[in-house]
Amino acid sequence: MVYYLTLGYRGTCYAGWQRQSNATAVQQVVEEALAEVLARPVTVVGAGRTDAGVHARGQAAHFECDRDFPCRGLIHATNRVLPDDIRVMAAGRMPEGFHARKHAESKEYRYRLVRADILSPLEALFAVRVGAGLDVDAMRLATEALVGRHEFTAFALAGGGHRSAWRTLRRAEWVERGRVVSLRLVGDGFLRGMVRSIVGTLIEVGEGRRSVEAFGRLVADARPRDEAGPTAPPQGLELHHVTYPANWLPL
Repeated sequence: MVYYLTLGYRGTCYAGWQRQSNATAVQQVVEEALAEVLARPVTVVGAGRTDAGVHARGQAAHFECDRDFPCRGLIHATNRVLPDDIRVMAAGRMPEGFHARKHAESKEYRYRLVRADILSPLEALFAVRVGAGLDVDAMRLATEALVGRHEFTAFALAGGGHRSAWRTLRRAEWVERGRVVSLRLVGDGFLRGMVRSIVGTLIEVGEGRRSVEAFGRLVADARPRDEAGPTAPPQGLELHHVTYPANWLPL
């Protein structure tokens, strides 16, 4: 039997999603909790590999188990074992053959900036401070270049294990709510560090240190990573949602 999970976690204390030999990762903690609940070893496969310090509101994952366990009971039993900064938000039985990563149709990431002189300790857990004079209109113009299928070498960190840097972004937009400015990116896949590299470079545009046209050339000409801006800090980033095609829905 294949079980589907929607997971939310605060990534502050973890070395990312993927299990590691020298640090605690979200995958390891979830697997250990499920193994305790189900009384057998469990391997959990996530839809995306969030980096150290990155959060998730809607990480998707699956695992296989030969035990029939009520999904509602699975949610509550697992959450009783998990630490407070990781939660199973939903669970369901999936058709045989379902794979959380391979069958994902799109992923949505959001990055949160706050225009302020001083960022409160509570906000600082989930956002990055920028100056009040940030030119969001210029950032919006630059962001238009991201939509479509492109070779995103300018925003790919080394060590991602990707064979190709080609990705398709279906939506790229800035949303303003008062002093909070959030970037929403929806695409068929993302390279290691891609969203944070895009944000770091767009902040340069908003601060007047890079032109809208120069940003567009990074995308259109598949420029190398060292020509783009810095990688933005992890705490502003959230894996918001993962979408699957209609033929892969919970039973």
